[in-house]
Amino acid sequence: MAVNNLLDTSSVSLSDIIGNGKTYTVPPYQRDYSWRRDQWEDLWNDVLAIATEGSVHYMGSIVLQNMGEKRFNVIDGQQRFATLTLIVLAIINQLEILIDKNIDVAENRERVSLLQKKFIGDKDPGSLTYSSKLKLNENNNSFFQSNVLVFRSPTNVNTLKDSDRLIWQAYNYYVARITEHFAHEESGEVIANFLNKYIAEKLMFIQIIVEDELSAYTVFETLNSRGVGLTVTDLLKNYLFSVATDVDLPHIKDKWKKIVEIIGLDLFPTFLRHYWISKHKLIRQEYLFRAIKASVTTSPEVISLLESLEDNALLYNALSNYADTFWDGHRETRRRVKELDLFKEKQAYPLLIAAYNNLDQENFALVLKFISIITFRYTVIARLHTNIKEEIYNKAAIEISEKRVTSALQMVQLLKPLYPSDNDFKNDFATKSITTKRGKKLVRYILFSIENQLSGNDFDFEDNPGTIEHILPENGSDHYENEFPSSIHESLVYRLGNYTLLENDKNRECSNLPFEDKKDVYRESQYELAKQIVANEWTPNTLEIRQRKLAGYASSIWRISQLDN
Repeated sequence: MAVNNLLDTSSVSLSDIIGNGKTYTVPPYQRDYSWRRDQWEDLWNDVLAIATEGSVHYMGSIVLQNMGEKRFNVIDGQQRFATLTLIVLAIINQLEILIDKNIDVAENRERVSLLQKKFIGDKDPGSLTYSSKLKLNENNNSFFQSNVLVFRSPTNVNTLKDSDRLIWQAYNYYVARITEHFAHEESGEVIANFLNKYIAEKLMFIQIIVEDELSAYTVFETLNSRGVGLTVTDLLKNYLFSVATDVDLPHIKDKWKKIVEIIGLDLFPTFLRHYWISKHKLIRQEYLFRAIKASVTTSPEVISLLESLEDNALLYNALSNYADTFWDGHRETRRRVKELDLFKEKQAYPLLIAAYNNLDQENFALVLKFISIITFRYTVIARLHTNIKEEIYNKAAIEISEKRVTSALQMVQLLKPLYPSDNDFKNDFATKSITTKRGKKLVRYILFSIENQLSGNDFDFEDNPGTIEHILPENGSDHYENEFPSSIHESLVYRLGNYTLLENDKNRECSNLPFEDKKDVYRESQYELAKQIVANEWTPNTLEIRQRKLAGYASSIWRISQLDN
């Protein structure tokens, strides 16, 4: 397709969009109606601003796929289209109220007829349902056509599916707003003009017409449109379903539904990309759709992709939830997953997917351990650039997926560029500060890891009741002012060397005691970290000495011996 034919862009009013016999269809498998009260109120406030100020209001872009013969698929903008239709219906309802009151009956009936034909569509003379200008997706269209457009209340609102209930609630919200706005208005002309002259003419859109869904994706890539994630999901779903044969389609729809229910729409694009780059070369999110479209071209290939995604969806959820039943019976794996969640490590997910799918459980657990240690050294302590991590993890994932690497010990050699040397790690650890105001859980993890190394215990940093004691008090104290004046207090109080573990009652007892008195309390603690504090005084120098000692412990805890040569 020539570049200059990629899209047609114009600025149009609502009246321009719906005029000239054009009809719009939300592709069958796009997401359901999802706007809620916040969005309804925002749109209503926009409408009121137009009515009071008379100024044009831009509603953003809408992306349409030209299907020929004045028919368009709504690729982006369906929520606004549907909601504006509900406002139109609420205004028509207000005119019906005037008719019921016997006010200008003939004129108002004509107004209702004209507004319905212009904004809603024409009635089919046989079924008496509207051949509407807008058709929603397969889940919402039946209720939209047979109830909402003909003002027929549902028999039982509570039995409606969630998205249909939202549509009905939105309609009633606008009925209430319109009724309130025109509470003392008995002129049908004024009410009709509110729609025909203000809403229809002053609400403006940037209309983008594309020839196919790939072009639509390119538009989102170029404009960095809001809601790209969900829109990409819709585009992919439409494409995959369009490839499916009639025989396979029910099975494919069922697979898709299960995957989305497990992962959720918001997370699906990220999951899809992580899955994809667990097997294929690294690709940015904006090029993912075209890569899959080039690779998956037949109905069996769609089934194969969705079956694999379904198989990996539960794993993907469990990678960010150590308590997931997926890890039942694997205590060490749970611990490592908890660590990765604490470190906010997501870039390793493609490698973990590849390892889980291609290695045995023992090797997978070892891969998890290696990644946790590397993340702690490289990201948490050294805070080195993360832009190379994804590339290195991707290459390792491909090696595993293509069976060139068959064990965790082979794999870890590929990660060596992400493993700071022992000397560098100890130096970084020896100067590390982590505030307990924002990083309390991380500080607990570090302290309990060292405590377990010293004491031989297996305390859980989340479950153990021990507390973090600031040896130099967090809020300052006269007892420490000579050694730690205010000019350096902030830079030292959150150093790792200034922390220890202490029982809660002993922590309260210490409070702002002088250091020589605190030592007596530390000596009685169950925690080795506290017992080992034996300096005669607490100064910046003794803090530095202690932190260097802790760095030595840390280097033996977070170590991969295979990478230390």
